[in-house]
Amino acid sequence: MKNNLLKNIRILLVEDEENIAKLLKFAIGGRFYSFSLAKNAKEGLEKFMQISPDIVITDINMPSISGLEMAKELKKINPNIPIIVLSAFSNKEKLLDAIDIGIIKYFLKPYDPDEILEYISSLADKSSSKIVTFCD
Repeated sequence: MKNNLLKNIRILLVEDEENIAKLLKFAIGGRFYSFSLAKNAKEGLEKFMQISPDIVITDINMPSISGLEMAKELKKINPNIPIIVLSAFSNKEKLLDAIDIGIIKYFLKPYDPDEILEYISSLADKSSSKIVTFCD
């Protein structure tokens, strides 16, 4: 059941560290309808408009625009978009900012890709009766 639900989900990963992005895409990307990569927040905003992902996963610290600043912009475009943050920092201020923005989950690096997959699966399970949340 979970795999069928995941096959309907479009993921956008915004990560400036190319190796981390490729690793996560390799580890879990094949389970989704699509798993797109953006190398910074500017590209993330552009791809968000192009592909209308169902879930955004983003790093916080990126050059130019932070992942949290990008998340604020994404929430203006689509207040219901689930955003998951990946960060090497457990800074209380950043965590509180993420909560204020409406980030649904905050994973600390190093993280286990299976934990991320499990969390997304739990979102899909909770929304299975109204899966339109993930696939417009």
